[in-house]
Amino acid sequence: MNLFSFKKKSYLSFVFDIRDTSISVAATKFENNKKPEIIYCQNFKIDYQEDIESKKYTTSMIRTLDKAILTVRKNIIKIGFKGDIKKYSFFIGSPWSVSQSKTIKFIKDKVFNVDNSFLRRIILNEEDKIEKEIENNSKGIDWKIIEDKIIQSKLNGYKTNKIYERKTKDIELDIFVSFVPQEILNKISSVVDNKTVKQQTNSCVLSSFSFLRDLYTDKNDFLYIDIGEIITDIYVVKDDVVFGIISFPFGEKNIIQSISKASKISEYIVLSSINIKCHGKCDPKEKNRLEHLISIGMSKWFDKFNNTILKICSENNIPQNIFILPNTSLIKTFAERIKTVGDLELFKKFGLDVKVTIIEESVFDDLIINSKFFKKEPYIKMDLIFLNKNLINNIKNA
Repeated sequence: MNLFSFKKKSYLSFVFDIRDTSISVAATKFENNKKPEIIYCQNFKIDYQEDIESKKYTTSMIRTLDKAILTVRKNIIKIGFKGDIKKYSFFIGSPWSVSQSKTIKFIKDKVFNVDNSFLRRIILNEEDKIEKEIENNSKGIDWKIIEDKIIQSKLNGYKTNKIYERKTKDIELDIFVSFVPQEILNKISSVVDNKTVKQQTNSCVLSSFSFLRDLYTDKNDFLYIDIGEIITDIYVVKDDVVFGIISFPFGEKNIIQSISKASKISEYIVLSSINIKCHGKCDPKEKNRLEHLISIGMSKWFDKFNNTILKICSENNIPQNIFILPNTSLIKTFAERIKTVGDLELFKKFGLDVKVTIIEESVFDDLIINSKFFKKEPYIKMDLIFLNKNLINNIKNA
């Protein structure tokens, strides 16, 4: 008997979440007025060398994407699905995408009409500036835009969701723009080889921002920290808009290497010890020893974090709310340490009381069907919530 049963006219969407060292793929059902349902989900590791060379690294990611597509297509047939794949959605994170936020202010002496032509003209002008800036800093990579969103808008100084065909003298737009190298976009386009199949490409930043704004409506200012295996992404939200985005090349693997070097214990044993601690299976003495090692390993990360935040914020506008979505034992231990010990010297220095919210993966269980059966995939679950929200909005606006 098949684990899942499907009606004859059922169809799926493939959702891809592409991160620094892995790709997750979920075969998901989206239906009107229903929660998204995960039918199948699998994670694929991207091979990379310690000294990452950009071209080889990108080639490895694209090769992993090929493998992921073929494997998931075969496996959903094995569990009994024989329908059509109607949509492919790609969410692309660091280092494969670059996102920036921008505030555009436009003031005239006379009243003017805000129509599509006006908006596209001023937004495209800013997008061109951002694209040239990114290309100047990325050694000739051909970057292409994948999304541009108006996150917030003001007319005559007042927030409003309705700006089209409105008359004003003063408009302020907070836009969010993301770019991906042309090489990666070409590969994504080749994946969708049927012209009747829809395709959507977004950044991972946008899906997480949308999820957090909807889940924590009372938090207008916050930091979101995403610690990958080799890259840490941070963005700052002020007054409900993305104020700044920045990354640094120091992630979970680097933290483990720091602990290993300081303790002269192999990386494998370090990781095993942390996993044992997280499951509450070590005695108090061993627990204290591991806490000390983790503190040593985290110190470099904290230094980089402090320097990074000061590139985005001044001491007067650093948000005191921090959100962390851990997907490994180490990152969860790290998040809990910040929450209970308060190792963020930057906040202490400015006399700020930080509040850390650890987003447990169980938060998705009431929002996504079969969520609890596919563990350690919190990122792609945020993507599914984002897609389902857009589906609902499109139905309402139809």
